[in-house]
Amino acid sequence: MFWNKKKLSKLYFVSVGAGINQIPLIREAKRCGFQVIAIDMNPAAPGFYYCDLKIQESIEDYESIFVKLSEMLVDGKISAIMTKSFGPAIITTAFLCEKFGFPFFPFLESLKFQDKKIIKKVFIKNDIAVPAAINITSKTNISGLKESVFPIIAKPVGGHAKTGIRLFKDQAELKKFISSHNLQNLIFEHFITGDEIICAGIVHEKKYYHILMSDKKTSPPPYFADILHTTPSKYQHLINKTTEIGEKIAEAFQIETSPMIMEFKIDSNENLYLLEAVPEFGGEFIPDVMIYAATGYNHIENSIRAASNNNFRLPVKVTVNNAVAVKYISGTDGILTSCSVDSVNKSKDIIFSRIFKHIGDKVSSLKTNHDRIGVIVAAGKTVEQAYERAVRAEENMNIKIKGSEKNIDNEKK
Repeated sequence: MFWNKKKLSKLYFVSVGAGINQIPLIREAKRCGFQVIAIDMNPAAPGFYYCDLKIQESIEDYESIFVKLSEMLVDGKISAIMTKSFGPAIITTAFLCEKFGFPFFPFLESLKFQDKKIIKKVFIKNDIAVPAAINITSKTNISGLKESVFPIIAKPVGGHAKTGIRLFKDQAELKKFISSHNLQNLIFEHFITGDEIICAGIVHEKKYYHILMSDKKTSPPPYFADILHTTPSKYQHLINKTTEIGEKIAEAFQIETSPMIMEFKIDSNENLYLLEAVPEFGGEFIPDVMIYAATGYNHIENSIRAASNNNFRLPVKVTVNNAVAVKYISGTDGILTSCSVDSVNKSKDIIFSRIFKHIGDKVSSLKTNHDRIGVIVAAGKTVEQAYERAVRAEENMNIKIKGSEKNIDNEKK
């Protein structure tokens, strides 16, 4: 006797991108039981190693990706489409989700996140406080600006990783800058003195849920590269307020299901000013390392489950049980000649470490996030203890830079 057993359809998860930062997303999708299809232009993208199928294509060419995905699905179906990247990857994810009928947010709304000027207008329209904009054009009489508006900060309309950010303390600095830059590609704002926080959360079924708040420190002006993230935040008491803002953003951009990251400035009166908000995981090892180490909540896994409607665990009882410090290593101009992670990897206090540069690479002083040499993530009973452990681990890495004296800045308080 013979039985005709119907072959079970494979369930696919699509990762838009296969670079090193996509690997945590790809591995979690595999753990959730999916076959993974990854898309990347680079045939040697490290994330492809973990995937079942790959599409070699620019992640910006969403129409070609849609055609190739449609032709590929002969033995299964797609359950979710996500990315751990930003910018163009978000646009492509929105396009594909719309085409395949998955919850994310509208493709046309995703295009707005390419322009900080447009995004800022949406925030203001929805009664979300942001730093005051300053209208500066090539014809502006800079001399007419009042001293009270300084310092002024300039940001690229579509920039990331702190690339191109500048701070001007007076008219002379601003005039010099304007004479050699295209102002159409910049946004100017009043600089708010105060602390910065990052709030990671998730939108599910159009409702925003808070997951983790962390404190952020940057390098001194004028560049503001990220050098330290710590949790629990000293502003935990403002979570309800940040959650309300997250709900406004979800409604304004018609977000159905997506991770969300928000960045705020807090002045001396604890007024919140939204600097940035995007429907993505965010970077800085917050979603994949810090959140789990501090709370035990697997943000990436649950975002996948939310997107695929598969046993999603709402983050309604997420508490910070461990203090965590994400500390970045910076250097000076020269050539990296020595860097050892062996001692760091053997330390039980160190959760994670990664060196971004190779021996022989040119390194430089910290101007953007791309100039950082590496990262160390440490845990402790207090933020101070976690930070001290990260500093001690860095000191044991034997970092040497040829061409200038070794001057790794520990960004001490």
